Amino acid sequence: MKKAKNELPLKVYQTKHGTRYMFSFYAGQNTDKDYSRTIQKRGFKDYDSAVAAYLDTKKAFESGQLKPRSKRYTFKDIYDQWFKQHKQNIKPSTAFVIQGWFNKHILPELGSLYIDKITPAICQRAVNRWADKRPHSYKDLISRAGQVLDYAYRLELIDNNPIKRVIVPRLKQQTTKDNFYTKQELSKFLECCKKQCDLKYYAAFRLLAYSGMRKSELRALTWSDVDFNKNTISINKTIAMNENGKNVVQLPKTHNSMRVISMDQQTMSILREWQIKQRKDLLRLGYNAMNGRQIVFNGKGNKYLSHITLNTKLKNIQAKNGLKAITVHGLRHTHCSLLLAAGVPVNDVKDRLGHNDIQTTLNIYAHVTKQQQKDTADIFSRFMQA
Repeated sequence: MKKAKNELPLKVYQTKHGTRYMFSFYAGQNTDKDYSRTIQKRGFKDYDSAVAAYLDTKKAFESGQLKPRSKRYTFKDIYDQWFKQHKQNIKPSTAFVIQGWFNKHILPELGSLYIDKITPAICQRAVNRWADKRPHSYKDLISRAGQVLDYAYRLELIDNNPIKRVIVPRLKQQTTKDNFYTKQELSKFLECCKKQCDLKYYAAFRLLAYSGMRKSELRALTWSDVDFNKNTISINKTIAMNENGKNVVQLPKTHNSMRVISMDQQTMSILREWQIKQRKDLLRLGYNAMNGRQIVFNGKGNKYLSHITLNTKLKNIQAKNGLKAITVHGLRHTHCSLLLAAGVPVNDVKDRLGHNDIQTTLNIYAHVTKQQQKDTADIFSRFMQA
């Protein structure tokens, strides 16, 4: 592309249909936002028509009849601004999750669209696809996309938030497998772990099942958190991912997650056995594990154990022994379910697991065991016959 004449801001460029002319000129600095404004027109087939259009446009601008077009922002432009501000008020792990939602699901649908051209119809199509592909989290995607559009509204870039006018799909109730073990299933699982796993992973799965702690809390444990005299474990930190996908140590999920868990003697004995073995193994590799800062369940290079490793070990044991498939987090649900089935008061279970809201505990209680529902009738019958 080259200038057509030196005295005029005209340029020549080539298209598949032949030579075309265009012009653009400076139209001042936007005082509210950091960018220069220009007025541009293109597509003229000959030089004379381009000159005439330029002179008319320039005259209209100088007389105040023509105002330069403001810079247009895409959804991604606004998301970048919103996220830069929003991440200052959230944990790195939360920022990592939000960034994943946008990069994988929201930006592919809306990212390249101009923010002022996003209509309720466009949002509805995106929402329908999210509901189809992500039935368990599509409402979170709607909420996050809505936050960006609300931000654009506060910046006066749009007149309203179009996603608030969509019809949120109501999905059919999906049958899901119970993500917990019964008493018998847990005993079988731990028996298989004891026979087939390294002591480290047997101790880890035993601790998860008998404490109800979160996987991220287990991975963050150091030996200073373990009190063998009192048979307690202090939960005061957690492992999470920052926005770059790197492990970081941070405070637990909520204030209620900061807690001290009383443990049974057998589980603590297994932990002590693992501690002795770990010290010997690390000493051979040149590490001093005789201090409280040592990670209880260390990974490669004596660093934090990968959550993927725990997931893989669990799946391998289940597959090898034909056990019901549950997740690592399912061991936490198992602990909660068995406590409630044993008659432990709901508030005590809530405190032990570090739930912030008792409703979370009750939601697990709602699907504890079908056997309990059958027992209720027998208990009433025996009471009436007494």
